[in-house]
Amino acid sequence: MLPAYRILICLLLTIPFCLHAAAEPRVLERQATSLVYPPFWHTPFGVHRGTPKLLKLFLGNRTRFSSPQGLACTRLLSDASSPSPDLEFRLSVIGANTGQGDLIYNPNLTSLEVLGDQGDTAGIFEKPMGVAMFADGTTYVTDPRAGQVVRLRFKDQRLRPDGCLPDPPGGWLSPWGVALDSGGKIYVSDTRRNQVFIFSPQGTLLKTLGPELSGKVRLSAPRALAVTDSGQEWSFYKDNYIYLCDQQGTRLLRLDLQGRVQLEFHSSSLPEAEQPAGLAWLALDYYENLWVTDSRRCQVHKFNRHLQLLTAYGTPGDGDGHFLNPTGIAIYRHFGQVFIAQEQGAHYFWIGADVLAPQIKWHEQQPNLVCLQFFLTEPAWVSISANTHRLCHKQRFDSGLQNFHWNPAPALSRKALTFTLTAEATYSSARHLVKRITLNLPPGAIVPPP
Repeated sequence: MLPAYRILICLLLTIPFCLHAAAEPRVLERQATSLVYPPFWHTPFGVHRGTPKLLKLFLGNRTRFSSPQGLACTRLLSDASSPSPDLEFRLSVIGANTGQGDLIYNPNLTSLEVLGDQGDTAGIFEKPMGVAMFADGTTYVTDPRAGQVVRLRFKDQRLRPDGCLPDPPGGWLSPWGVALDSGGKIYVSDTRRNQVFIFSPQGTLLKTLGPELSGKVRLSAPRALAVTDSGQEWSFYKDNYIYLCDQQGTRLLRLDLQGRVQLEFHSSSLPEAEQPAGLAWLALDYYENLWVTDSRRCQVHKFNRHLQLLTAYGTPGDGDGHFLNPTGIAIYRHFGQVFIAQEQGAHYFWIGADVLAPQIKWHEQQPNLVCLQFFLTEPAWVSISANTHRLCHKQRFDSGLQNFHWNPAPALSRKALTFTLTAEATYSSARHLVKRITLNLPPGAIVPPP
């Protein structure tokens, strides 16, 4: 059955993509669209959610989902020159299957593999936690129970051990999160040492951050971290930040690359503050928005680069659009592809743009002026029309609160108007999925001619 399944997948991947490129985007009106599932032909055989049944289909009894944690994804340099039409979603994804003490990854688009369950790599991990991967396939995995940071490399489409990152002075106590910058430096948090260690690509310790930081801030059990810098290829702002989650998943910090504290965010500032939060893992997108999984609220929080909350996506439960204790998250910044691990599987999304709290009214002081206000969860191409009148077409708006004004002709102001607003993210999802909002405006005040 397994070979037949893979043959079907391979046949599907040979369908000419030009047939789908000509199709009109699917219009979404009612559901949340900060994250959207890719269309069928942009996933391996339409699979956008990993489940225990699918894992067993691919791997048999070799492993099972057990407390998945850190995730990493990239397009390997070996695939970068591929002329294949599936280039946009040909990514390598690695996940720490912590409860089983192994890694699950895809050596290609039609199969899965396990590292750490058998053969000469059996028992290489005790409790793999954080994962980070360079485009050349070099991968770092933290193992807090074993007190080590393991280095791996791809060889013949398989991950192979390649030593460990050197111990910092005093040794590892509980290495947890790991992140990489564009220059090849490796950032590792140690939850028991309350510190972050920065290594050169060759493994030389360059800097230690914490426990004491600037502004009388003290690191407390730092876990997940994310890094962006001006050399990052897929970066809009070319920022230089380190983001950290500490204090048992209740605080986010933004540091500069020298480790100075710039911003703090506490989970008590989230909406419905009385509901406990469990901030878990972090990932950055092209616009340096920070995505944070929340394993207690079973959702994903999205912050802009200033740690201002843009939205929260997902609700507790099983199935599409729902999460069961989400943990690891990885984003491929070029195309806006998002992978999120959860208790019994994982989701594959594209970044979309959602329109929240739309309001429309006539201006109080200028009776013929229409005021349209809306909130975008993502920079987007926005089109607005009123009845048959096009007011703007694919105009770029930033994320956050937006105001749009229109001064219609006097004859139009005496009519009821129907406004249509569509928003498309600037990623791959734009060609396939569009968010649409419709608002009705009653006639305005009749203004006598001068």
